[in-house]
Amino acid sequence: MGEVNLAKNIVKYRNRNKMSQEQLAGALNISRQSISKWETGENLPSIDNLISLSGLLDISLDELITGEPYLHFPFNYGKPKNHWPQIILVIVMVIFTASLTTLFGRTPLIKIFDIIFGILISYTFVTRMSFYDFKRYCNYWTLQKSGITYAVDSEDDISFGKDFLMPLIGLLNIRSTKFISYKQIKSMEIYLKLYGYNPSKELTLMGGAGISASSMVEQFELRITLLDGKKVNLNLNQYYWKDSKERKMLGTIVTFLKRKHFEFIDKQGIADLLRDGDGSLTQELYEQRDEN
Repeated sequence: MGEVNLAKNIVKYRNRNKMSQEQLAGALNISRQSISKWETGENLPSIDNLISLSGLLDISLDELITGEPYLHFPFNYGKPKNHWPQIILVIVMVIFTASLTTLFGRTPLIKIFDIIFGILISYTFVTRMSFYDFKRYCNYWTLQKSGITYAVDSEDDISFGKDFLMPLIGLLNIRSTKFISYKQIKSMEIYLKLYGYNPSKELTLMGGAGISASSMVEQFELRITLLDGKKVNLNLNQYYWKDSKERKMLGTIVTFLKRKHFEFIDKQGIADLLRDGDGSLTQELYEQRDEN
């Protein structure tokens, strides 16, 4: 299987770099027939040639051999890259609260009320009505070589109060975390919760109705069961962001976790779809379900 993957990857990345067999052979100072034999799986490149190939094709050795990008540790899954959304949140809160106190704060008591009311209303409006998920600053998790660090809110169903406060916890950087080693894990399941209907088909029948299927997000997560019976759910929804590092790396992360000494459950065949498909994961799962 490894030889087949390597042969396919040489073809794939050579074509991606718009190189012919002759051009690649010339860059390596070998014959075109040698390249052809690598790509058919008849022969394998030497270690020196593998290193040269990775440089010429601008990929890591891991990606060349397995077809998957290299996984750097620690890997923060779902953690925002910058703090601009939080800065905007603070600015809106300050402006709105200052406006209230200026317009209505005639006495110290009313000013205190205006401050509390202004912060509460502006915080609620921005965090609940915005398209941006401010909870990401709190509920992201970190993959490490020896285990996983996660927000404690991932241990159970999130109540309304926790859900409301998570953006604030992330803003103040006071989230609580726990670490679990892979030795503590009994089983792990990758699961995407599909709707009872196929959104693409329903929206087509409804003529779109002003809604796009891409705006509808299914629950996607890793469900972990520890040896002591405790449950931990890790959110994978950042995969839906087309150009995100999470989308690029999820297949590699799954491959890494499947090699650990615990039961990895994948009833929907998501690992294969992540590795082989370039299309919509959710749509492929809906089509599989509809066929059955």
